[in-house]
Amino acid sequence: MEATLAASPAVSRRDLRCYYRPIILIAWSATVLLTFWVLSRYPALLHKLQQVGMAMPSMAYEHSVGSTGALATVWERLWGSTLSWLVAMAIGMSFGVLFGALLHTVLRYYPIKIGKNLYLNSLKGALIGAPMGVCANCAVPMACGVTRGHGRVEVALGYMFSSPNFNPIVVMMTFAALPWYFGVAKYAIVLLIIALLVPWLISFLEREKSLEALSADDGGACELPSVNSRLDCDEKFGEVLWEVAGAYIRHVWMLLKPTFTLMMVGSILAALALTLVPWAVLLTHVTIARAAVVSLFAVFMPVPIALDVMYAAQLQTSGVASGYVMLFLMTLGTYSIIPTIYLWREVSRRLAAFLFAFFWLLGFACALLF
Repeated sequence: MEATLAASPAVSRRDLRCYYRPIILIAWSATVLLTFWVLSRYPALLHKLQQVGMAMPSMAYEHSVGSTGALATVWERLWGSTLSWLVAMAIGMSFGVLFGALLHTVLRYYPIKIGKNLYLNSLKGALIGAPMGVCANCAVPMACGVTRGHGRVEVALGYMFSSPNFNPIVVMMTFAALPWYFGVAKYAIVLLIIALLVPWLISFLEREKSLEALSADDGGACELPSVNSRLDCDEKFGEVLWEVAGAYIRHVWMLLKPTFTLMMVGSILAALALTLVPWAVLLTHVTIARAAVVSLFAVFMPVPIALDVMYAAQLQTSGVASGYVMLFLMTLGTYSIIPTIYLWREVSRRLAAFLFAFFWLLGFACALLF
């Protein structure tokens, strides 16, 4: 009896050491998520909910940094728009890098057998993405973390389309700021994209070979060395913590480099589009040619979460044609040049081109039909 009791603590200690890695990863996941949600994302979304209907300086940011007004020179407006966009995206992109690296680390230690049903996989990604509260651009590092960890592409796409659209506060904002049929149409279309279009498209593109992130040898930026994991229950906590932290930091660094490049490129392209495109002229009335041009720039433009709703509501209040209102509501925050670059470089050029063309045609159709 005494021998049994004496052995029990040793067994318990041994069992705990077997779970050092998941304990560390779960603890850090909770820390990153709660810090982002409580201190930044949901307070910011609630503030945006209160701002709906107020005048915005731009479709790409809600607060200006520097000179962006009509009296400023072109160079001042370009510089001000660039800084304003970077400030608006900084927190979301930082979270995207930290959580994307975490997803990569988790999937390298514990590969998930998610199944072969593309339709269910896409919906699973959407369910995870809905509460995250990041825009389509900030979701790119997370999607890249999934594909780096050899997760499924349809999961990453479901996540990326769901996060900026199906967040509860964004849904509330949409139906509060715009006529109900705008919201019903948008969410029905987004749901069809996630549940039907994404799985069908992946299935179509995988007829010849599976879609996976490009390896380092192929020139991709998403393939990283495997984590050296000794799943040994005799390891010390400090050793395991050092190993996991080292792998995570390497993944953060490898994500930070392409994300920083994407942010610089995105800020400059957004500033050029905001400054040089004659928006006041384009939005005066709907024509086939103008609808095509406006849809192209709306799909191209990278914007923070909920600004599609805020800008659409501003256009509605200003008396802009309802077709343009629906166009921006449908396309402005759902896809952009940043996810296009990610998919083009890391997954499939055909996938990137198809999705960009699809959303461009979708916006064009919305402008003409609403």
